[in-house]
Formats: sequence, C-alpha cells, structure tokens
Amino acid sequence: MEQMAVQPVNPDKKVGYGWVVFIVTFLAAWTASSNMAKVTTLAPILMPYFGISPDAIGWIIAAFYIMGFVLAFPVAWMIPKIGLRFTVALAAACGIVGGLVGVLSSNLTMFIISRVIEGAGMGFMNVAGASALFPWFPGNKRGLAFGLWGMWVASAMFICPTLYSALVDQAGWSWQGIWWMMIVFDVVALILFMIFYRNAPEGWNGEPVDVDAAPVKHATKLVFMIPALWALGLCFFFDEAAYMAINGFFTTYLTSDNVGATLTVAGLIASGAAVLGAIFAPISGKLSDVLHTRKWVLFVGLAAGFVYTCLVFTSHSVEAYYGIIVLGGIAGGFVPALVMTIAPELARREELVPSANALVCFFQNTGMFVGAMFMGNAIVAFGWTMATWVVLIPCYIIAIACLLIGLRKVK
Repeated sequence: MEQMAVQPVNPDKKVGYGWVVFIVTFLAAWTASSNMAKVTTLAPILMPYFGISPDAIGWIIAAFYIMGFVLAFPVAWMIPKIGLRFTVALAAACGIVGGLVGVLSSNLTMFIISRVIEGAGMGFMNVAGASALFPWFPGNKRGLAFGLWGMWVASAMFICPTLYSALVDQAGWSWQGIWWMMIVFDVVALILFMIFYRNAPEGWNGEPVDVDAAPVKHATKLVFMIPALWALGLCFFFDEAAYMAINGFFTTYLTSDNVGATLTVAGLIASGAAVLGAIFAPISGKLSDVLHTRKWVLFVGLAAGFVYTCLVFTSHSVEAYYGIIVLGGIAGGFVPALVMTIAPELARREELVPSANALVCFFQNTGMFVGAMFMGNAIVAFGWTMATWVVLIPCYIIAIACLLIGLRKVK
C-alpha cells in the first residue's frame, strides 16, 4: 500500500515567495490576454482596413483561439519535459513573434497567421500559468489566489479596450502603433519572468505527496477517467462559447446603428464590464473559501451569464449597459476563476494538475473558437437578436445543466 505523506516544509502554510511568482506569472499571462483584446477592441477599425464584414472578423477573432485547443494536451505533455519556467516563457515569446508578424502584415492571410501565433501564447498560458501557481498556494488560500489569477484575462479586458480605443480615437494612433506598443510590453514581461520565477519546494502547498511512488507516466489518461472533470470542461466550453462570442462583437454592436455609441464610449463600456470581472474574480475565490463550496459560487456566475446573454445584444440604449455590464462582470469573474480552482482540486495529485488544466482549457478554447465563428455568421444570417437566441442562450442553459448534473457530488 502506498504511504502518503505531507512534506513538513511549510507547516505554517505560508505563501511566501509565491506572491512574487504570482506577479511575474501574471505579467507573462498578460502578454496573451492583452493581445487577444487588440482585435476585439479595434474590429471597427480593422474591418474597413482589410475590407471585410462581421462574418470575416469573426474568423479572425476565432483564429486566436485555434492554438488554445490544439496545444492544450501537448502543453501538459511538455511541462514535465522542459519545466514550467520555459513553458510560460514560450507563451510570452509567441506574443512577441505573433505581434511582429501582425504589424508587418501585407495582406489578410498574413494577419490571420499572426493571430494564430499570438493565440498559441494563450494556449501555453492557459495550462502552464495555473500549474505554475498551484505548488505555491496551500488549499486554505488557494481560492483567493486563483481568484486573483482569474483576473489575467478580465484585467486586460478592462484596461486594453479603454487604452487602445483612446489611443486610436483621440491620440490618432494607427492599429499598427498599438501592435508595436504591445510587442515592447511582451519583451519586458518575458525578461521579468525569467529573472524572478522560481519552482516551489516540494510539498510547499501542503498537498499529499507520495514519497515512494514512481513518477506518473500517463497523467492525461488518468485525468480522462475523472467524470467530474469532463462535466466541468463541458460547462466551461458552453460558457466560453457564449461569453467570448459576446466579447468579440461587443464594441461592434455598441457602435452599430442598434446603439450608436462612439468607439471611445463603446471601449469604456467594455472596460467597465471587464473591471467588474476583474473585481469579482478574487471575490468569487474568497467566497468559495469562506463558504466551503466552489460549485454553488460557480452556479451564481453561470446564472448571471444567462441573464447577461439575454440582454446584451437586444438592448438599444447606451444607459442600459451600465446595469447590463454588472451581470457580465459577475459571469466573467466568477466562472473562469472557479473552474480553474476546481480543476486541479478534482485531480487530487500535483502530477495530474497540468493535465487537468489542459482538459478544461481544451474545452475553453474550443468553445471560444466555435462561439466566435458561429456568432459572426449568425449575425450576418439572422441579425443580432435572433443570433442571440439561436447561438448564445442555449449555451448557458447547457452549461448550467452540465454543472448541476455532472458535479452533483462536488461541494
């Protein structure tokens, strides 16, 4: 019988240097999320520049997510081979290379290729980022830490739309200027990460460590045998399919004749939703620690997302969005933070954490891709309101069903 023992290296359950690791990993992750926000924010500028319509911009948005689901399991396989340090570094490097290809694009095909390369950074970071943090944070502090980690996308979604739209709308920058600015940021983030990142001492987070067992050789296969992880992944798939489809076309809808907002106002509203998402992410994690339930806090996020979806592309007043974005902020903050907290806890063993993260991230990025692709075509075919009822609302109904049925034994 295997003897499980907790290494007595951190009896007081301190985080310590883990917060330094958190900061530099967060900045490295921001290279991916800030690059994602470039096209979703500047779609009204890019469409006339390349001479394309909403269905084509939907494909460009979707291109960013392709490598997210393609790389999910390969990244989990790479981590034991090259280590978390170099896996995260590859994510930032993808942002630099993709940004250079994009800013030098002479045609639409080259630009789409650049988005695939930048999206690879998201694919690496989705799996490696949370895996790098897990060993540093004891269970009683993990909800808060992973709630804060959940801000790596939401924070970019509130800072970048405001920044990008203001630089273009008011300072007269071209979209290429935005690309060059973010390339510089990516380089700085990569350097800081390489200087300050450290691996946690074994057993630092207080998780059980099998001191006698051989290394896990088939982590992905073992993870595939956890039914609750599949349910969690499907929940994430349908949530992200709807939520990121909305995010991709949010400024386009607000600046259309349906609402009539300027690009600056649309950027501010989009930023407001992301600000709230960034605030609600750590709140959701802390709530799950205090209430001793991850599942029901996640349910609140999905319920908010359902109501948000019903309203976001059916309203016609700028003022209405001051309330609508609160619902979007709850959904955008609660869901990713709780999913990425639940997944490694369902894995139970630290060696399985990258594969558990890979599974849910595979579903997440597949959902992002499918949602953006179908929504762009649905808008052209049916219009905004009908596209909402055909594509978005069913996604949240199914996501909630996956949670309640598939995770019924999870607290």
